[in-house]
Amino acid sequence: MISRVGVTAAKVIGCVFIFALWQTASVLLGPNWVPGIDAVLMRLLSEAEKGTLFRDIAATGILFACGTLIGLVLGSALACILRLSSRVDQMLQPFITAVMSVPKLGLVPLLVLWFGTGWLPKVGLVSLTVLFIVFSLTYSGIAAIDQRLVMTARVLGATSRQVTRRIVLPSLWPFVLTGLEVALPWALSAAIVAEYLSSQLGVGHAIEQARQMSDAVGVFYGIVLATALVLICNGGIAVLRHTTIKGRQEDQ
Repeated sequence: MISRVGVTAAKVIGCVFIFALWQTASVLLGPNWVPGIDAVLMRLLSEAEKGTLFRDIAATGILFACGTLIGLVLGSALACILRLSSRVDQMLQPFITAVMSVPKLGLVPLLVLWFGTGWLPKVGLVSLTVLFIVFSLTYSGIAAIDQRLVMTARVLGATSRQVTRRIVLPSLWPFVLTGLEVALPWALSAAIVAEYLSSQLGVGHAIEQARQMSDAVGVFYGIVLATALVLICNGGIAVLRHTTIKGRQEDQ
């Protein structure tokens, strides 16, 4: 089994390799195609001094967090509703499958047509992106619950609330966390695309503005911010997973 030190060393080596590859590409292709790490760092420092960096992160973070939370709640609830009622499941499953096959970013024109270019279509796009990913994992998680364990608990006199709290939720939680891990990069991509619409702040606005001005450094600045947001969120989920799953297993 790989030790924690080995895992950390592998991550460090991976980061060094990526930065080396980035710098090599900058030298070979030129700064107009791939700006150097130093140029992007200088842009980050410059935007931080002006306060734009923090405003962009805050704007995108709020949109990203709200859309993710709504998608998480709705996706989990929809999966539970379908699994609890086989009739509703059989009736709605074909329509859900059809909607899931539609590219979510392709819904942008429709959302703009329906709701305009305000905040609602942006958060709606992020929510839909998260909803179906979380729904799929939660739906599978409910199916994976050991029904023999549930029946045994009921035979021993456990109430429905106790079965839900002691068996269903602990069994389902890892699937929900995995759904979030899978959904996060897609949700952030949806948030950035949504900010292309009409936002005056945000990482997506910064990338679009840099693209219009053929500013490669500005585009990479936005990409670095987006990557950092995803890594921070993934780190938060890893801590949550360790606290709620591994910590509970150690207590047992």
